[in-house]
Amino acid sequence: MGVLALLVLVPWLLGALASYPNQPPPLRRPIPPGPRPRLSHGFRRDSSLRVAQMLAVHEGLFDQLIDHANPSLGTFSQRYWWNADHYGGPASPIVLNAPGESSIDGYQGYATNTTLPGAMAQAVGGAAIVLEHRYWGHSSPYANLTAATLQYLTLQNAMHDVVRFAQVADLPFARNTSARGNATQSPSWPGSTPWVLSGCSYPGALTAWVAALAPGTFAAYHTSSAVVQAVSTMCEYFAPVERAMPSNCSTDFRRIIAHVDDVLASADDIQIARLKQQFGFADLRYNDDFAAALVTGLFDWQDTQFYTGYDPLHRMCDYIENMWPGSNSTDAGARGVGLLKATLGFAKWSREVMIPGSCVKTGYWSDRNTTACYDTHNASSPVFADTSVANTGNRQWMWLLCNEPFEYWQACGVGSEYQSGLVPKLLDRAYWRRQCSLFFPDTDGMTYGLRKGRSVDALNALTGGWGDSSLTTAAMAAQGSPARGQPIIWTNGEFDPWRPATVSADRRPGGPLPSGDNAPVWVIPRGSHCNDLLMGNGEANSDVARIQKSEIDQVKRWVQDFYARRARAV
Repeated sequence: MGVLALLVLVPWLLGALASYPNQPPPLRRPIPPGPRPRLSHGFRRDSSLRVAQMLAVHEGLFDQLIDHANPSLGTFSQRYWWNADHYGGPASPIVLNAPGESSIDGYQGYATNTTLPGAMAQAVGGAAIVLEHRYWGHSSPYANLTAATLQYLTLQNAMHDVVRFAQVADLPFARNTSARGNATQSPSWPGSTPWVLSGCSYPGALTAWVAALAPGTFAAYHTSSAVVQAVSTMCEYFAPVERAMPSNCSTDFRRIIAHVDDVLASADDIQIARLKQQFGFADLRYNDDFAAALVTGLFDWQDTQFYTGYDPLHRMCDYIENMWPGSNSTDAGARGVGLLKATLGFAKWSREVMIPGSCVKTGYWSDRNTTACYDTHNASSPVFADTSVANTGNRQWMWLLCNEPFEYWQACGVGSEYQSGLVPKLLDRAYWRRQCSLFFPDTDGMTYGLRKGRSVDALNALTGGWGDSSLTTAAMAAQGSPARGQPIIWTNGEFDPWRPATVSADRRPGGPLPSGDNAPVWVIPRGSHCNDLLMGNGEANSDVARIQKSEIDQVKRWVQDFYARRARAV
């Protein structure tokens, strides 16, 4: 590479690392369970190393089937990043990051040792790959995403994508180059090469579902915060968030929400208008949209990383407790500041922190103070009308929620045994389900799964969900463990909002999945979502460092077991 090209490239790399993953936050709808962490931790002290790591990451394309059940439909190009810096040659291990619910632009870091999958690849002398999910980024078979063209965005196709990629991809780094210029395809197929599949959140669930429904391709599996149990009304999402909040903040937050519920139920238009104006939502017409906006700060907790220190949830809490910058207020103690002061502080946070620029980030609005993106009733809103692959409403993820259906609605009320005082009564399952028809009106006679009567119960029956530890020992191997006997790592966070949908859920039949030799379970103390994935969390927290080391050591043992079995079979 020439000096001029490098001078041009390095600033781009610096920008990519500093803004990772360079994606706007989701709008007012269920936040995709995948994390949005930054990889800028420690960047200033080792920027030259980070640049070198990024230069080692390359782009590849793979011809993937549009529909695995109907190959005659043809193929599309599926993009991936690959890094072979530590690859030991043909038949060396390959660590594959399961595809997630976003473009992989900005996710090159997941092919380096700044992340757990990259560190695993380095530890076993293997390559690291980040595969882009069908219908996202540069990997969509269609440019216009409607109820008709999205029919092939299914869990079954996503699972088969992963398996087929491992089985037949012609990987640039895995070719036999014994004679320069005379490259032949390497036997990197899973029979001779130990492939490790890794994922967190939805990709973690995808990893576990591949293990359960398509075993035999991968030698080992690693999951983090794997949401294997589809849940319709996931009110339990807010329980770990409440445990992570300071007690004075959660107490006052409950007081505020109870007051909001009373005002919105009063049918007093003047009081309702005053309340909305106080929070900066004077132009927001519908009460349920206003109610949904008030839990925005609770969603921020799932993105918390140990290395970031002061997080957005605690910043919101400081405002509620009247401890905003320059306030000179003192800590009111566990009882909180009371309804009046807490409401004033929460409203100040809403007007000054949450709203400004939130709609601008979508790319659809330019007014920093508009609240138009919080309106979920306007069918002509660009949130619903933008059918491009690059839409910022993440309609692809909404399709999976509405069609499979995963649902995972972060709401309370009907459909949930658990209820939370942190959630307004108007934020219920119907609020989210209503939006499915706005995103996906019938097209060419096609519609989404919920409208056709599909349910999370049927989906969980197919995948096995979180399993059932109360089954007999004999049945456990086939049904009790979600991965059905495959070598798999389960890691979850103690305070992960998505833990109630994982194998570590308290209400899982038989209780949280116990740890086993072939399926170790680790729970990160005070951990949030996917906190083992970024190695910077291990630098900042000894519990994470211990678990990351254990995960890497476990994968090394399983890779060694693969080679031992292969040697015996020869």
